[in-house]
Amino acid sequence: MSAICKQSVCPRLVQSMASAPTYSRFSSLSSSRFASFSLQSHSPFRQTRTFLTQLRRQAQALKEQPANASPLPQNAKQPQPTLQLTNLPYFVRRTGSNQLPVYLVTKAGGTKQLTKIQKTEGDLDSLRNDLALTLGIDLRSPDVSINRLNGHIIVKGWRKPEILKFLQERNF
Repeated sequence: MSAICKQSVCPRLVQSMASAPTYSRFSSLSSSRFASFSLQSHSPFRQTRTFLTQLRRQAQALKEQPANASPLPQNAKQPQPTLQLTNLPYFVRRTGSNQLPVYLVTKAGGTKQLTKIQKTEGDLDSLRNDLALTLGIDLRSPDVSINRLNGHIIVKGWRKPEILKFLQERNF
């Protein structure tokens, strides 16, 4: 059927003609494909949203929820952060497997135990001072040292859990 003829004929007639058998070499293939296509195009179908669209809508609903929720009682205090987290002069980059780069090191046949922080950037002196204060070590003590060649901070002793807590409090 030509395009001009299809425009003037109603869609039901075109659909019935499409489902009618044709007598060509590929008749069974071409007619079944065309018939299934024409039936699918006129049948109602259910639209599904993508995963990202659903996430966006959930995030938007969560943003709107606190605004509509009842306010806190007046006597309840808002928790204030104890640290100024946005203006830290140093940064500790995570590893490729998203872990904090804190390692236990033994030397001298296992008698010298050290904890090493790698992947440090920025002001290493202020990182060393903050870490020493948190661990309860004197600022002038050689127990917390900086290797300036590779930017590692070395702490005497096995202090990995305390150092991990220190870094996680600062959202590294």
